[in-house]
Amino acid sequence: MKRLLVLSLALLASSIGAQEAFSDAATAGNEALDRGEYLRALTIFKAAALKSDGTIADEGAFQAWEQALPMVAGELPVGGLRPRSGEAPSPDPEMLAQLRSAIPHDAVAEIVARARSTRIVVLNEAHLSPRDRAFGLGLARALKPLGYTILAAEAFNNDVDPGPKTPLGKLARDGIVRQSTGSYTGDPVFAAFVREAMALGYAPAAYDWRFDQFPKATASREESIAVREEAQAQNIRTALLRSDPKAKVLIYVGYSHVAEEPMESRTGGKSLWMAGRLKRLTGIDPLTIDQTTLVDTAPSVAAAYSIASAHVTRPSALFAAGIPLVVGQYAGRVDLQIVHPHRTYHYGRPGWLSALGGRPLAIPATLLPTQGQRLVQAFAVGAPKDAVPLDQVLVEAGKTAPMLLVPPGKVRFAVQDPN
Repeated sequence: MKRLLVLSLALLASSIGAQEAFSDAATAGNEALDRGEYLRALTIFKAAALKSDGTIADEGAFQAWEQALPMVAGELPVGGLRPRSGEAPSPDPEMLAQLRSAIPHDAVAEIVARARSTRIVVLNEAHLSPRDRAFGLGLARALKPLGYTILAAEAFNNDVDPGPKTPLGKLARDGIVRQSTGSYTGDPVFAAFVREAMALGYAPAAYDWRFDQFPKATASREESIAVREEAQAQNIRTALLRSDPKAKVLIYVGYSHVAEEPMESRTGGKSLWMAGRLKRLTGIDPLTIDQTTLVDTAPSVAAAYSIASAHVTRPSALFAAGIPLVVGQYAGRVDLQIVHPHRTYHYGRPGWLSALGGRPLAIPATLLPTQGQRLVQAFAVGAPKDAVPLDQVLVEAGKTAPMLLVPPGKVRFAVQDPN
């Protein structure tokens, strides 16, 4: 697995110094994840992330902990993990009024209707939300009848010299998502998204900047963003769209890479992100979709999410006066914005996991812990040692064990215990 945060920290390093950005703890935790040692990584990240008073000690380790925990827990708690400093900012009254009058439409239906008139659909994710990846799979299923055949993911490792022995080459050959396939793909939900999309006929494609495209060490954060976004857009155009002028591509990105128009940077300037640069390079107007704004894991948007989700029972796009409503930082920068329904649970697991189509599987009694916690994993029989689990759950002694959710076929079990 390419290390969590390696890309965002590379940008951070350009402005505050590589030594500060890549702490020893973040490095050690990421190395544990590279080996598939999820619990060890979480222990390292959490210990380094927080001070004794609960405030953040190491921002890199904190973000890695925030992103890795859902890989074993399925989701972050409501409100997220980030310590609160003072009162949350007051919500924008105008935005709340817009949301109160908005009408939810089925998200997938609205996307499919618009995807017919373009060759590029760009969907973003929060790197700490496996639920976003489950929605990505549902969208891939819906787009396939329209002729979409390429899944281009920011998370896939992009090698300077592509070939059958690279992580992506191995994935294309046998359809097995390994720990080396990419960043975030070590999440079993992300792995299922990739695996099931390939079973539908999608070809995986990498496009993120390569090591030979990195900026100079002296580049500012804004300069580094510009280099990366331009590299991504050029890579998509060169590797995918030029080679097949009729190709239809689902591009799965993180956060702001979805924006078609410039966004304000931390220093007050503006940065044009990948989707906007790709639009400029190709002349193709992409369909861009945000699902990271109206969420229940950020206290700053708690009121907005509560209103937006009040009448939502399935992933929805909000409309006002017959026009898609987009609020927050992506207003005017993406075509559609998704709000997901309130949390539900089945078999002790998040309800949205049912979108993956797995069957419930009880954990053998012999694998249940007698004290503390244990991570129980399911792998396909015959899967290599470095394969990402089909599913995994944290089980606590003395409590009802949740069920695993796995695709059809024989499985083997594995466990990880805290150090």
